[in-house]
Amino acid sequence: MEILFFIIGSFVFVLGLYLIYDHISYVRIAAETRGKIIGFKTSSGSKGSTIYNPVVQSYFGEFTGRYGSSNPSYQIGQEVDVIYVAGKTPRLKSNMPYYAGLFLMVFGGIFCVVFFSIFNFSVWNILYSLGTFMLIAFSFRRMLKSKGIDSLDELKEVVKNANKDTLDATKNIIREPAKIKEVQTKQAKATKIVGPVFTFVGLGVLALGVYLGVERYHFLQEAIPASGTVIDFHESRSDDGYTYYPIVEYSPNGSFDAITFRHDTGSNPPSYSRGEVVEVLHAPDNPNNAIIDKGIFNWAISIFVGLFGILFASAGVAASVSAFRKQRKQINL
Repeated sequence: MEILFFIIGSFVFVLGLYLIYDHISYVRIAAETRGKIIGFKTSSGSKGSTIYNPVVQSYFGEFTGRYGSSNPSYQIGQEVDVIYVAGKTPRLKSNMPYYAGLFLMVFGGIFCVVFFSIFNFSVWNILYSLGTFMLIAFSFRRMLKSKGIDSLDELKEVVKNANKDTLDATKNIIREPAKIKEVQTKQAKATKIVGPVFTFVGLGVLALGVYLGVERYHFLQEAIPASGTVIDFHESRSDDGYTYYPIVEYSPNGSFDAITFRHDTGSNPPSYSRGEVVEVLHAPDNPNNAIIDKGIFNWAISIFVGLFGILFASAGVAASVSAFRKQRKQINL
């Protein structure tokens, strides 16, 4: 259901925005001090990977960094900047919350773009989507109440304790520099391959997005409007079920010949109903080259592809730069 794109996308977008807002709010009132990396707490990541969260010794005692990675970003014994607010857990001074928040906002934005590109704003679809959204919200609220959570503050406290339990699940803290250096060496070899591959793939996907955008621009510059009718749906099956692409029939202006085409985006459930009248745009020299006119969302596919390309390329460049910096640090040490 396309409403899930909006629910997931808006949630991820708001989560990213919250990470940035939370860190800015903390930094505004925080003071700075110095600390030292004394080890790494490990926790299980996706697909059996291990996440390393830095453990810092500061004036306030030991604390665990909020952001970890499969490739430790610090050396044991390295001095670091620490920010602190009275009554709150200290944090490492880092730009990671901004990067993580921005990534989530872009990713959530992509999902929202997909939703608006395939969603048909009819009374039935809006009511159906609102009903689905309310059902999900009611189910989520009911689940929280069953766990004794009645407010946002209580939910934040539960999430905070869950994160703490995850970090404390492994009591052993790696304090031996040799072990961390071994992990970093293995990850550095993998990053040397992953970074360029992600960059190359990302640039390729971005180029495809630009190509699709240019093609769509030329099409829209010359496209002729017409009125059409949804007469059927093309069903495309996948592992997630069926996707329904509307089949539209229309007659170009000044012609009595009926032209049938399949729209380039589909959804589940269908965004249109049989017999529904829609606005059509078609190429002047090729009536079979036509789309349903969705206004600004005619650009959705090219924007979607382009943003994914930027994400992949950015991740590849970031990985390559990170590997280069770590290599320079190891040489200097």
